[in-house]
Amino acid sequence: MNLYLHFILVNSEFNQGLADDLNEGEETEDNIKYLWEDELKVAEPIKEFKIKNNATYTLAGFFPDDKEFSFDILDTTIVDCITESGKNMQFAVSKKLLKKTDKKVDEKMDETHLYFYLRDTFPQENPMDGVYILKQDFPKALKIEG
Repeated sequence: MNLYLHFILVNSEFNQGLADDLNEGEETEDNIKYLWEDELKVAEPIKEFKIKNNATYTLAGFFPDDKEFSFDILDTTIVDCITESGKNMQFAVSKKLLKKTDKKVDEKMDETHLYFYLRDTFPQENPMDGVYILKQDFPKALKIEG
């Protein structure tokens, strides 16, 4: 199965009533519903995936000097995937950033689409594709000064 993840930043200033009254329910240039969308297709076909709520995501990697780092990010929703080749992959969003989620399955195309609608009212960090962390929870040691 192919797995697609859609991260969509919802415009908190969008006015549905105005859209209904002036543009048949659709957004306009001055009344935008979504500020941006980031679509990600998991690189390999997925054998299975689980969605974990209120989980702890481990942000791990290497500093520029090749020193390893690992930080736990609390209160996240994690998509935990196992690919057909056996690789483990994770994608994560801080719970406070989530306005809503949605899942659409297309059995004919063997595709699943997961939608994560993000609030624009909280600053966020996006350290890598498919990971959105509340700015206040982002490790200070990883913030670049300047």
